[in-house]
Amino acid sequence: MFPKKLKKKIFKDKRGYLLEIIPSKMQKKYIYSILTQSRKNVLRGMHYNKKLDEEKLVVILDGNILDVTVNLNKGKDFGKIFYFKLNKNDILFIPKGYAHGYLCYGKKNVILYLMNKKFSKKLNSGFVWNDKNFNIKWNTKKPILSDKDKNLREFKLI
Repeated sequence: MFPKKLKKKIFKDKRGYLLEIIPSKMQKKYIYSILTQSRKNVLRGMHYNKKLDEEKLVVILDGNILDVTVNLNKGKDFGKIFYFKLNKNDILFIPKGYAHGYLCYGKKNVILYLMNKKFSKKLNSGFVWNDKNFNIKWNTKKPILSDKDKNLREFKLI
């Protein structure tokens, strides 16, 4: 299974709009949510769950980003990179076994994550944004990083 941008259902009228975040046909349960706000040129990632059992819905509430996922599942597609340009109200489904990160293009970027697992500091991991094992095309040389992300190492290929 690969990451995919979901078709959004928006219902508009004179009052505004209603956005269906989890498509009614999707039979998944999300038990944990996170809301982030980031300014332009902030890069968050590359993060993943060590058990590779986390699924995410990423919802862009404001702004626009370059969203990047890397397949960490063993097999022929290991290391395959998926790029998505996401704008306000776009929704991305990320299946189990993927590292995830994004670069903010907008002045103000607000992202909602819905996840099937609660955050676990013990299981949380990541690799450096410019890891030579993957050569992700971020199109930036000096992103704004958290201290945690600055200290990430390259992914250990087994």
